[in-house]
Amino acid sequence: MGLLQTTSLLAKALAIELYRHLRVPLSLLALVFCAGTLGYWLLGQGSWSLVNCAYMTSITLTTVGYGEILEPFGARERLFTMGLMWSGMGVTLYALSTVTAFLVEERLSNLVRERKMEMHVSGLAGHMIVCGAGRVGRHVIAEMVASQQPLVVIDDRVESSAWLKENFPAVPVLRGDATDEDVLRSAGLERARGLVAALPEDSQNMLITVQARFVNPEIKIGTRCHNNKLVDKFYRAGANYVVSTDFIGGMRIASEMIRPQVVSFLDRMLRGQDPTVRVAEVTVREGSPLASQTLEQARLQERTGLLAVAVKHPGQDDFVYNPSPQERLGVGAVLIVIGNPGQIAALETICQA
Repeated sequence: MGLLQTTSLLAKALAIELYRHLRVPLSLLALVFCAGTLGYWLLGQGSWSLVNCAYMTSITLTTVGYGEILEPFGARERLFTMGLMWSGMGVTLYALSTVTAFLVEERLSNLVRERKMEMHVSGLAGHMIVCGAGRVGRHVIAEMVASQQPLVVIDDRVESSAWLKENFPAVPVLRGDATDEDVLRSAGLERARGLVAALPEDSQNMLITVQARFVNPEIKIGTRCHNNKLVDKFYRAGANYVVSTDFIGGMRIASEMIRPQVVSFLDRMLRGQDPTVRVAEVTVREGSPLASQTLEQARLQERTGLLAVAVKHPGQDDFVYNPSPQERLGVGAVLIVIGNPGQIAALETICQA
């Protein structure tokens, strides 16, 4: 999107927002002006023209006071003029305070930031959408930011927006109901690579899952689930991954008690406690030199410094752990490796066409 087009859209958005804030005071001001003009005309019983009545109303409301008054001008007319002065001054002050509030109380800067964010989101593709920035969603957002994944967050709570603004100011946030299909579309659902449904209610996450799968059949969907009995229903609704927070929490406590060093090892990689080492998955694409080669022929350690700790072949649910050098790779095979970002990037390059 060009600079001129961006500037034009921002100017249009500002004009619309300014009109929205000023339409009430401007309407009141117009009403007072019409009432003043009509009042003078009725008091003059038709002897004063509408132009003169409007002129008298104008110099009264603006407090210019040229001294030009309509003749004859008696007590009734002066009482009416005083009432017009005070009502006009009140409406004018109300209009000025509305404009000042719009310009000073961060509304203008917030509007500009929101419009820029919306235009940024409209240009995203292959990004992640996180629905909900609550207790679970915040950890998802932090990990995606640490992994440098482009993402958009949807949340309708003020406190969540404040938290994101403070901790991740560069992450675009859409204020709205994530269960609304229009809001999901405005986050670029059709172009997104993945979606995380992390709202507090299972019914909300179920609705998001169904809508996301309908709008984008190719999207990868991960969802939070409280009731473990609903896991199968989430899969049938179109989710690729379902995480029962209660189940995972229980498993984590048990693992900490039984195999604490294993948990510590995985945490350091998966939670970014050791930024130099990450667990990653890399898919062998069609046209890659690794396709149809064995791990021995691929010479991954020699070329990238990595060893494949597991391989998952397309069409199979189980992984091959500690694969032998004779394990043959095919198009769509997924390699699970442990290494630093540079090594992983080198492997991703080899796995591409």
